[in-house]
Amino acid sequence: MKSSVLALTVAILSTAEVNCFSPLSSRAISSHALSSRHLSSRIIHHPSRTSTIRSTTTMSMSTADSNPPSTGEECNVDAPDCADMKSSTFNLIKACVGSGVLSLSSGVAAFGDTSSAIIPASILMSLLGTLSAYSFYSIGKMCEETKSMSISEAWGKTVGEDSTWLISLACFLTPLGAALSYSIILADVFTALAATVGLTLSRPASIIGMSSFVLYPLCSLKSLSALAPVSILGVVGILVTAIFMGVRAFGSAYSPGGALASTLAPALTPAFNKVGVNLLQPSSLILVSMAATAYLSHFNAPDFYNQLMEPTPKRFKVLTGMGFTATAILSVLMMSFGFLTFGSASSGIILNNYSTGDIGATVCRLLMGIAIIGTYPFVFSGMRNAFFQLVKKGKEVKDSESRTATQVMLASVTGLALILKNAGFIVSFNGALMGSAIIYIFPPLMFLKSTSDRIKSGVLKANKKVKLERFFNKVLIALGCVFAVAGGGVTILDSFFPHLL
Repeated sequence: MKSSVLALTVAILSTAEVNCFSPLSSRAISSHALSSRHLSSRIIHHPSRTSTIRSTTTMSMSTADSNPPSTGEECNVDAPDCADMKSSTFNLIKACVGSGVLSLSSGVAAFGDTSSAIIPASILMSLLGTLSAYSFYSIGKMCEETKSMSISEAWGKTVGEDSTWLISLACFLTPLGAALSYSIILADVFTALAATVGLTLSRPASIIGMSSFVLYPLCSLKSLSALAPVSILGVVGILVTAIFMGVRAFGSAYSPGGALASTLAPALTPAFNKVGVNLLQPSSLILVSMAATAYLSHFNAPDFYNQLMEPTPKRFKVLTGMGFTATAILSVLMMSFGFLTFGSASSGIILNNYSTGDIGATVCRLLMGIAIIGTYPFVFSGMRNAFFQLVKKGKEVKDSESRTATQVMLASVTGLALILKNAGFIVSFNGALMGSAIIYIFPPLMFLKSTSDRIKSGVLKANKKVKLERFFNKVLIALGCVFAVAGGGVTILDSFFPHLL
């Protein structure tokens, strides 16, 4: 059984790795980048040394110069690039799966410490993946109906222009959470790497040094196209990490008496079968919140629709189904591998559990560290541009203003990273608030307003199917509100006041 699971994992990941070197995928930025490249409104530099923020919130799938499609098949004429079904599916998987999956094991540990906890956790992840896929498809379909190129444009045409600031706010807060979690992960990764080679590097020194000498210069670049190839390293890092985690889960290195078990700190030592499983306790909402981050690629839905060759709702539905199914499988596998190795001791970032003397873990940390450094400027750029959209509202932004904003924002993120040490908390909290809004609230609101207007105008008939789907979208909104309020609250309690749960 163990060998067949590993064989299946390697087969799935090998297929993805082959596809990752297609021309289109090499230009897409790895997901959690998630929150970043999805949100990339471009900064246009003028000879007068000033910059203008494009007013539309266009989330481009590509970051380098685009090449014209050679197949002759048609996509949306306004889209800068076209992608076939195979490339689009892989890019969708890459847009979802990122460093956020490294937190899922701790989400399982929040409500159980027996191996059987994987069963309800996997069912929950599959269910949430299905709901996320529906809302992703709903956004693409809404863009087709309204002839929109971005989620903010679709929102303006359905819900109203006066409230598009909500989308801009989401475009700011989502990458803010991602940037903060990246800073925390980088601190953990390079502190562990230093320990591996016998050096002592404090966490504050790691964070401040990384922000000052690496991240600030990269975030100050006017063009980020040179960093696009790093997305391939991000994909490779996830694939290698998944295979490594699978090998360790079905091996004995971290079992009692194993070669590496004795090298772990007590808090990181595998722990099982002490409290059992209780999916009904509030702490299970932590996994729900983390799942929102793991499946969050919804700002990219308009791009995936408009850049799909022969874009139709039917073909987009196929793309959504394949992409989210593969994402769910990979997420469940990595979640399971981490939890089956460490149980209730699973950290907010599972790589922290593995010994600094574990060569495989060292390779994974190095790959993930480099990938996050290359992805960070895209995340940061999305946050900064969304900030100027909120504040300047399309007005001209000077270079000095952009530079000051970069310094203040990066200093703020760095300061928060010095205080908050658990990246899993950030992933869960960001998922609870922004993930819930973007997945469960915004798309249903657009759908309900659009169908209501079309029913009133006589364009759409209020038959049983339409009424049922409208009811389902109302349920999604209610779920989103519960997940946001309860999930966010439980995440805070679990991280800072665990005795209250």
